[in-house]
Amino acid sequence: MPETDAGQSNSPGATPLSRRAAGTILAAVGFIYAVLVVSHWNKGYLDFGDGNYMYISWRLSQGAILYRDVVAPQPPVHLILGSFIARLGSLFEHPLFAFRSFSLLLHLATMVLVYLCTLRVVGGNSTEARESQRATGIVAASIYLLLPIGFWWTLGYQSQPIQIFWLLSSFLLLISWQPSRAVGAGALMALAPLTNMTSAPYALFSLVYLGVRRPRLLAFYAIPLITIVAGVIGYMEWRTGAYFECVIHNQAGAFPRQEFLQPGQTPMTYVLGKILREGRNVLDLEGGYVLLALLGLARFARRGPEETREYASFYGFLAMCSIVYVAKGGTVDYIFTIGEPFVAIFGAYLVTSCWQAHVRGSWREWSWNNFAPAAQLVALVAIALVVGYNGLIHSYGTLKQRSYELPEYETMQLVRDMQKATAPADLVLSPPMYAFLAQRKIAEDYSELLLWTLKYANEKADKKPARGVEVVNQIASLLDAKKIAYIVLETGQTGRISEITDAIARSYDPTRKDPMSTLNTRLMFYKPKP
Repeated sequence: MPETDAGQSNSPGATPLSRRAAGTILAAVGFIYAVLVVSHWNKGYLDFGDGNYMYISWRLSQGAILYRDVVAPQPPVHLILGSFIARLGSLFEHPLFAFRSFSLLLHLATMVLVYLCTLRVVGGNSTEARESQRATGIVAASIYLLLPIGFWWTLGYQSQPIQIFWLLSSFLLLISWQPSRAVGAGALMALAPLTNMTSAPYALFSLVYLGVRRPRLLAFYAIPLITIVAGVIGYMEWRTGAYFECVIHNQAGAFPRQEFLQPGQTPMTYVLGKILREGRNVLDLEGGYVLLALLGLARFARRGPEETREYASFYGFLAMCSIVYVAKGGTVDYIFTIGEPFVAIFGAYLVTSCWQAHVRGSWREWSWNNFAPAAQLVALVAIALVVGYNGLIHSYGTLKQRSYELPEYETMQLVRDMQKATAPADLVLSPPMYAFLAQRKIAEDYSELLLWTLKYANEKADKKPARGVEVVNQIASLLDAKKIAYIVLETGQTGRISEITDAIARSYDPTRKDPMSTLNTRLMFYKPKP
C-alpha cells in the first residue's frame, strides 16, 4: 500500500492550526476580498451574459414566462433565482447591486466550500487527519480567490458560479461515502445541471463510479438526482411548452455548421482550433496554477487517502477538462471556472506538502557559513511571481474595468441617452445590459442576441422558418410602425439580419455618424424618423 500524506500537518508551524485560528484566517481572507470587490463596484458593462441574465431575471420578476416569453439558453434554476434577486433589488434604487451582492456572497460561500472540500479530500474520513490539513484548506481557499478568470467571471451574475456551488456541495457530501449524505449529494447534484447543462458529465461520472466502486450507495444518490431533474424538466416543458426548444435544441444549434464556417474549415478543425486558442488563454493567465495543480494531483493519486484518492483524482481532472466546452458557439475561456476549485485544491496540496517536506524550519539553518536558505527563499519568491504575476495583472485590470465590455462612464452615458429618448413603457432594441440598466423592455424580449442570430440563420439555411424567423419578422413590423422608440444596434449580431436592418433604414435615422466600439462589439444608434 502506498504511503499517504493524510494526517501529516502541512502547517508552517510544528502543530496543526486550531479550528478558531483557521476560521479567523479564513474570515480575514474573505473580508479582504470583499472589501476589494465592494470598493470597486460600479455600473459598468461587465459582460454580455451578465447583462442578459439580469435582464431576463428582471423580466421574469415582472411576470414574463421563462422560455415561452423570453428565450434563454440555460436551465431554470439560475434565472428563477435571479427573478427573486430582481424583486429584492426593486426595493432599492436599482436591482443591479442586489445581483452584485449575491455574486459576492456566493463566491465567498464557494471559497468556504473549497476549504471544506480540501480538508475532506486530503484528510479523508479521519477527523484527526482533516484537522491536520487546515492550513492546506486555507491555502486552497486563498488560491481560489486569486485565480484571475474566476475573479473576473464571478463578479457578474453568471450561471457557472451557482453551478460550481452545487457541484462542490454535492462532491463534499458524496466523498464521506455515507448513505444519508449520498441522498443529499444526489439532490444537490440535480440542481447543477438544472443551472447549467455542462454539469451533466459530472453527474454521469459520479453515477458510473458509484455503480462500479460503491454500488450500495448508487440508489441513494441516483434516485433524488434523477427524480428532481426529470420532475423539473417535465414541469418546465408542461408549463412553458418551450423548455426543450430553448435549452436543448437552441444549444445544439450553437455548435458550428459547415455552411457557416470559413472556406477550407471543417467543424472539427474549428472546434480543435478554438479549444487550443481558448486553452492558451487559460494557460496565459493561470498556467502556473494549473501546473501546480496537475503536479499535486499526480502526487495525490499516489499518496492521498485511500477513501478519496481515486474519485477525487478523476473528478478533479475532469473538472479541469471543462475547457473543451468552448467547442460550443459563444463559449470561451470563462468555462474553465468549473475546474478552478480543483486547481486550488490540488495546487494547495502540492504547495503545503512541499513546504512540509522541504521548507519548514529551513530558516534555522541560515548562518554566515550557510546562505543556502537565502537561495531557497529567492527561488520561492520567483516561483510565486511566475505563477501569479499574469493573473494579478489581469485582476488589477478587471478592477480598473479594462476587461469590461464597456466601462462605467461610457455605459451610463449610453443608458442616460436611452432614458432621455424613451418613456418607461416604451420598447427598445438593444443589447440587454443597457436595457436592464435603463429599465426598458426590449421588443419581443430579443435579449439573447447570439442564439437568436444563430436560430434565425439555421432556420434560413434549413428553409424551415420557425420561431427565429417569426420573431425577426415581428420586430421588423414593429420597426416599420415606429413602435420601437430607441435602437442600440449590435452590428455583429442583430445588424447581420437583413429584415431588421432594412426596416431600420426605412423608418429610423442614425443619431451619430460612426459606430461606437466596445471591447467586443460595434454599436450604432437610431431614433424614429420624423
